[in-house]
Amino acid sequence: MNENQIRAVVYREGDWWIIQGLEYDFVAVTKRFEDVPGEIRRFLLVLVSASLQQGVQPFHGYSAAPRKYWKMYEGATPWERPVEPIGLPGLGAGPTIEARLAA
Repeated sequence: MNENQIRAVVYREGDWWIIQGLEYDFVAVTKRFEDVPGEIRRFLLVLVSASLQQGVQPFHGYSAAPRKYWKMYEGATPWERPVEPIGLPGLGAGPTIEARLAA
């Protein structure tokens, strides 16, 4: 992957924690707040692995998220601990993941 960073804003909607990607308009969800970092990594690992298996560049065809999510991100609090970057055998470390929590 050529991408160096993936940013996401995390917010609560009802009983769910929503993870909204910014550079790439993707959404992942989890019920438990403490599962957010792992869910970000799991989602990206599955997406990247499936793309590579199919011979497609990861995030091919994805567009950026709508502006309202970028604004949420700008006003959000940085995640307490960095989200571990994804890594794939033979490809080395993947992009860094910067998540912020919107209140």
